[in-house]
Amino acid sequence: MLRAAEPIDALEGSEPRADWPFPLEFAPGPSEDMSPRQVTRWLWFFLILGIAARTLRYALRFPLWEDECFLSVNLLDHGYVDLMGGLKYDQVCPLGFLWVQLTMVKLLGFHELSLRLFSFATSLAGLFLFRHLAGRFLKGAPLVVSLGVFAVAYPGIRYAAEAKQYGGDLFFSLVLTTLAVEWWRRPDRRRWLWALAAAIPVAVVSSFPAVFVGGGISLAVAWLSWTRGGRRAWLPWAFYNAALVGSFGLLFAISAASQSSESLALMQNYWGGGFPPLTQPLKLAAWLVVTHASDLLAYPFGGRNCGSTLTLVCVAVGLIALGRRRQYDLILFWLAPLGLTFAAAALHRYPYGQGVRFQIYMAPAFCMLAGVGATLIAWRFKRRGERPRPAHAPEWLRFDVQGAGAPVWLLAALVLVGVATVARDFSFPAKSAAVMRARDFARWFWFTAQFEGEVACVKTDLGERFAPDEYEHGLSSMYLCNQRVYSVRHARGQPPQWDRVARDWPLRCVEYHSTGRPYDEAARDRWLAAMETRYDLVGRERFPFLLGERSNRPPRNLDYLEVYKFVPKEPAAAERGRGDRLGATALADQGRRAAGR
Repeated sequence: MLRAAEPIDALEGSEPRADWPFPLEFAPGPSEDMSPRQVTRWLWFFLILGIAARTLRYALRFPLWEDECFLSVNLLDHGYVDLMGGLKYDQVCPLGFLWVQLTMVKLLGFHELSLRLFSFATSLAGLFLFRHLAGRFLKGAPLVVSLGVFAVAYPGIRYAAEAKQYGGDLFFSLVLTTLAVEWWRRPDRRRWLWALAAAIPVAVVSSFPAVFVGGGISLAVAWLSWTRGGRRAWLPWAFYNAALVGSFGLLFAISAASQSSESLALMQNYWGGGFPPLTQPLKLAAWLVVTHASDLLAYPFGGRNCGSTLTLVCVAVGLIALGRRRQYDLILFWLAPLGLTFAAAALHRYPYGQGVRFQIYMAPAFCMLAGVGATLIAWRFKRRGERPRPAHAPEWLRFDVQGAGAPVWLLAALVLVGVATVARDFSFPAKSAAVMRARDFARWFWFTAQFEGEVACVKTDLGERFAPDEYEHGLSSMYLCNQRVYSVRHARGQPPQWDRVARDWPLRCVEYHSTGRPYDEAARDRWLAAMETRYDLVGRERFPFLLGERSNRPPRNLDYLEVYKFVPKEPAAAERGRGDRLGATALADQGRRAAGR
């Protein structure tokens, strides 16, 4: 059986360079560390727990929430070339990820499982990549704790089942970092650098933050080559940098520029809290502390307003431990991408902090540093707890873990975090109650409506829109996505059956509208007048489309679905058949024109 700290060495039949100082030894003494068998068992346990947590969240099919809908709605009527232009709903997304998502939709259909399949698959692969990567640098209890933090961390579990690019950001970070580490370990094998040069274009096209990871790796490789005389590495390093710069420039020219031109101002306003106040030193110091103690370091959990202070302390202890061992190369390797991100934030081009998703590519470094720091802190308390207590001290005050040999209580806490996350997802499978209500309404409406008559969407089936930007912004994206997922006819791409419309099989036309946006009532009235030349309007219903309301008071800007119920007019007996056929033909032509738009 392979030793846990040497994951693939035996398989490769090779040894690292003579001055390769890893994996690092942190245990104060032999009795504090874990045995190889314990390490192997715990590593497999956390791998299985991480797989189970990610698989459960994916299988539960959480309803698509706002951010997912804002992006995924662009896949409904766009082709591969169309996605190279600007996106609706103020979205900015790497072209590679968009093309992968569109391919999944074309192959498997538009639904929660297909939209999240890429994120899910890369998250499972990422677990094993992290296990291998951490094994290159750490061994014993720090390795186990690091993998435990990564496996049960909420960001990794959440973005494993979300139709956004953030799970891919983490995966490509792991791929690039692993390739760089394999070269660092064996500099004589330059194929790892050539593999990096081949992988970086794919990573950059599929993940915007891969530029930071790739830039950090470039700096680290240059430093290691310069300080250790690795002259033969400069040629592949040059090709790597050319591929990095060239792929980013090409991506910006053909896709990102058109997206950012429409959304940059909005994004900069939204990212305002992630830009450092460089001109105010005192405010900058406070900003740095709060930022690093909040969402940036939410591993295995954390949040805003210094909710990740405990993780920050562990990361700081880990950095101090590396500094005492003079592992400056490793510190540079792990934190160089973060430094480049800070520079981008200073230029107001990318946020620093303000959401764990924006720096999720730093999860491997953060989890390893937190694992080292947490283990050292646990060992410290364990050794203090084993000091002799006064004879009169109560038994419950005597901290005794004889025979444990490892920070078992720390491992138990990580297991509890993972189990709690699984239990939470199972008991409440949704981002929020409001999103669940929107999904439940779509399930009810689009399913039941098909048994009561013919249902047509004013926008997607008839091609009518009475608000200029109604389907460019806002919650209409959720309406359109849920329509495609839960309407059997729309999911199959079938048009309404106009010839079925009769007085006992009415036509219902559904319109989405928000009172907070400009609305052309005259155009709506003209459409109704045109419909009433062939049909009688016999009913009209309005369903509120609420999201995020926390009070019983009605919101000022109410989104709603307006349902118009039509039945054919009673024509003269001699003209009845002809009129019905003409009406059906006219609506069919209108539907074909809408499909062609």
